[in-house]
Amino acid sequence: MARFVDRERELERLQALYETDDATLAVVYGRRRMGKTTLVLESIKGREDAVYYQATRGSAEQQIESFVSDAAAVYPGITRIREDWESLFGYLAEEDAVVVIDEFPYLVEQTDELPSILQRVWDHTASETATTFVLTGSAIGMMYEYTLDGSGPLYGRVAKDPNGRLDVGPLPFEAALSFFPAYTPAEQVMTYGVFGGTPEYLRAVRDDESLDENVTRTLLRRDGSLHEEPENVLHREVDEVDRYFAVLKSMAEGNRTPNEIAQGAGITSGSVGYYLSRLRDLRIIEQHYPATVDPDRSRKGRYRTSDPLFRFWFRFVYGRTARYEVYGNDAYADLVEPELPDFVSGTFERLCQEAILYEYGDQYRFVEEPSNWWNGNGQEIDIVAPTDEDTLVVGEAKFRQQPVGYDVLNQLENEAPLVDWVPDSGGEPKYRYALFSRSGFNRSLKESAEERDDIRLFSVNDVVRALSD
Repeated sequence: MARFVDRERELERLQALYETDDATLAVVYGRRRMGKTTLVLESIKGREDAVYYQATRGSAEQQIESFVSDAAAVYPGITRIREDWESLFGYLAEEDAVVVIDEFPYLVEQTDELPSILQRVWDHTASETATTFVLTGSAIGMMYEYTLDGSGPLYGRVAKDPNGRLDVGPLPFEAALSFFPAYTPAEQVMTYGVFGGTPEYLRAVRDDESLDENVTRTLLRRDGSLHEEPENVLHREVDEVDRYFAVLKSMAEGNRTPNEIAQGAGITSGSVGYYLSRLRDLRIIEQHYPATVDPDRSRKGRYRTSDPLFRFWFRFVYGRTARYEVYGNDAYADLVEPELPDFVSGTFERLCQEAILYEYGDQYRFVEEPSNWWNGNGQEIDIVAPTDEDTLVVGEAKFRQQPVGYDVLNQLENEAPLVDWVPDSGGEPKYRYALFSRSGFNRSLKESAEERDDIRLFSVNDVVRALSD
């Protein structure tokens, strides 16, 4: 079984459902490779009342036969029950069983009335039992349609407390570190910036190899375990795959607004919204807004690829495999490594935003999650964090290979007053400046930080330590 990492909260939520005296229906969903199967298997480990069935594609007859075979290992009496889903589910419910159906959408593909069948069981048989049914699925849209949408058959049957709905996403940075503990902090940031927090991608990393060797082995080579991963995910999840490829390639080239993305992808601005919405549903991209702006009232939203491996693939791998083969052993050093600091800078920026909460948490209470800020005139600030006092923490994060100089602070001081933020007290804001660097700081900046109490300097080691302690 795959190693179980950092899902303790989700594990506790599921196990709490199993111990209730009421019938409970739970839904576990999220993109492929996120560790849903590992989570549900861990949740029923050691239980003698649990049936686990991993659905696969196949005929309805094959699926029901496999289900009975798996269930009979725990409840032999099920072999005497008529082989239809309503009878089988009803029998297990009356036994107060914990029933986990992994990849529920595969069953619905062959038996489209299955959600309605389960609804009838829930309403007429399970209501007086202590059974728990757990449905998992990687097809996020389908799981929502069947179980959480107001028009779906199972709407209202899923447990109303948060335990009944588990959206399994990527592992946070501190959990990902357990996959490559031997790396230096800078290497850990870069590795996370390439592989992200998807457990299956992280398992491919070997920290007894360099990042060069890991990236080459898993992504650049034709036979690499992750070489075709983004392509395979998109082929399983969407139609018109070429359009989605074009959108993601456009984003990898730096386009962030819908119009820019559409122009870069060669599609109309009127149609790009559909593709962006679908990619958001798949958790591959995300929309974000400047700090201090109300997303419900702003038109300043941008899009970014939230899955680092997809972002890496569309920037460095898509359409370039033959080129890497020509370069051979020098492919990473010549074609990837020079651009990697710039590529990872977005990940470093977001980690620094998180680190602000820890580094300044003893001084301030933050009223918004730290984020970045920009305006229509080309000015941007990497980190903006409003507090409940009269202080706005602002910062810059640089992952380049040169020390950060005083010019970065000077620009930050000039741009901070442009942020549209007024303290609750109504007075003028005070500013605190946080500068983050992979490669240190020059003498003038360090001297200023020593002389002034409104400047703090942080290394990449400080960031990793803040997020992992």
